[in-house]
Amino acid sequence: MSQDNDRHDPSRRTFLATAAVAASVAVIGLRPRSAHAAGAALPHLTENANPLAKSFGYEPSAKAVNRTKFPSYKPGERCGLCQFFKGTPGETSGYAGCAIYPGYSVDAQGWCASFNARS
Repeated sequence: MSQDNDRHDPSRRTFLATAAVAASVAVIGLRPRSAHAAGAALPHLTENANPLAKSFGYEPSAKAVNRTKFPSYKPGERCGLCQFFKGTPGETSGYAGCAIYPGYSVDAQGWCASFNARS
């Protein structure tokens, strides 16, 4: 009879293992299938849409950056090469989410003063 009780009374170790697996499954299930797809559903960021974008000098095309106002800009910098860009690293076209501008997607060819190259 004690063997029947052991089968129906999970130990703490079994509970913790099951909880860890369930938490992992929940986290994996909540991730978007691809970062690019996550950005595709978001509205495109414009300077007028977000005050933070205006203060950071966001430009949908890095070629249009005001170098006098933003001397930190270096030719070749663009969102697709930034660590905050949620798309495919090095992406050269399209839109994806950005950690700096939640709720918006940024152009892979864009730039802002929060640019931080991927390592």
